Amino acid sequence: MIPETEKPRDNRAVTAFFRAFGGSLRVPPGDAVRLADTGVGHRMEWRTLSLIVPLVLGAAVFDALWRLGGPWLAWLGVLPGTFAALHLVAFTLGGKTPREQWLRWEALLTWWVIAQFFWLEDSGVGWAVLLWLLALACQALGLLALGWRRLMLVAGRSGIRLRIGIAIAAHAAMILAWLLLGWQSGIACGLLIAAAFCWGTLKPGSKLYGPVATRVEDENILITIDDGPDPQHTPAILDLLDAHGRKAVFFVIGDKVRRFPDLARLIVSRGHELGNHTMTHPQSSMWRLGPARTCREIEDCNRAIEEAAGVKPRWFRAPVGHRNFFTHPIAAELGLEVVAWERRAYDTVNRDVPGIVRKLTAGAAPGDILLMHEATPVAVEAAEGVLAALSSNTDH
Repeated sequence: MIPETEKPRDNRAVTAFFRAFGGSLRVPPGDAVRLADTGVGHRMEWRTLSLIVPLVLGAAVFDALWRLGGPWLAWLGVLPGTFAALHLVAFTLGGKTPREQWLRWEALLTWWVIAQFFWLEDSGVGWAVLLWLLALACQALGLLALGWRRLMLVAGRSGIRLRIGIAIAAHAAMILAWLLLGWQSGIACGLLIAAAFCWGTLKPGSKLYGPVATRVEDENILITIDDGPDPQHTPAILDLLDAHGRKAVFFVIGDKVRRFPDLARLIVSRGHELGNHTMTHPQSSMWRLGPARTCREIEDCNRAIEEAAGVKPRWFRAPVGHRNFFTHPIAAELGLEVVAWERRAYDTVNRDVPGIVRKLTAGAAPGDILLMHEATPVAVEAAEGVLAALSSNTDH
C-alpha cells in the first residue's frame, strides 16, 4: 500500500506573518501527541509576541504617565503600570480564540501608534512606534503571502486565466517602473520577476506556484522510480522490490507506456503505483511550456496509463522536477498532486553506485521520498544497493 503524501498541518499561529512563514506543524508517525483545537500558538510566534507586545504596551504606559505627571512618575510607574495594563487590557478586550484576541491587541496598539503620529507630542517612545510599524509591515507581508498561496490553489481554466493575468500585470508593472522611475528601476523589476520565475519553476521543491509534496505520511521511506517503463530494467527492479518487501511509485512516461503496456500492467499487478511523468518527457523545455502543451503532456500521459493499466494516477512529477507556471492548475483539475522528492543522487549522470546508495540512504528518515531512475547504465545495481541499505538500516 502506497502511503499518502504528507499534508502540512495548521501551525496554529495567530498572526498572518507566522501563518505564512512559520512552517507547518508536523506530528511524527506513530507519535501519541494529541493536538488540542485551541492549543498554544506557534512557539516562535509566542516568544516574539511575548517580547514585542509588552514592550510597546510599556511604551504606551510610559507615555501616558509622562503626560500625567512628568518623567519621575513615568520612570517609577512604568513597570507596575505595564504589569497592571497587561492584565486589565487582556481582561477588557476578551476574545474567544487566540486569533481573535490577537486582532484586538493589534487594533489597540495600532490606534496608539496612529495617535503618536498625528495628535501627541513625542515623549521619547518613538522607538516603540517604529517597532510596532515593523510588526505591522511583517503582518502585511504575511497577508500578501497568504493571499498569493490562495490564488495559486485555483485550478483548471480559471487558474490558468488567473496566472496569465498575474504575468501580464507583473510585466506591466515593470514597464511602468521603467517609464516613471527610469531604466534602472525597470531592470530591477525585471530581475525580480525573473528570479521569482526561476525559483518557482527550476527548484523542484519550490511551493511558490503551488503545493509540492516531498514527504509521505508513513514510517517507511518511499522509493520513486522515474522514466520507465523499461523492458530491461522494470522486471529486474520489480523482483528486487519484492525480495525486500518494498513498494514504490513508478513515474512513467506516456510514450513508453504506449510502447510497453504489459510492463505498466505488471507494475500495478505487483502492488506498486503508477505516477504521471508527462507524455514525452520534455526535460529541456517543460519549464517554459505554455498551458496548451502542458495540458497535452499531462492529460495524454494520464490517458495512456488508464488505457494500459486501468488505473488513474494520483501523483504527478515534472521531468527533472521543473514545473512551469501552469502546471499546478492543470494537475489539480485532473486530480493529480504534484510530487518532488526529499533525496536524490543524480543517478542519470552519476555512475558511482556506492556514492548513489550513500546519498540516497545515509541519514534517510521515515517519510522521505527517494528519487531513482530506470533506463540508466546503473539502474538495477543502484536499486539493489539502495534496497539492501534500507533493509540493513531497518534491521538495525
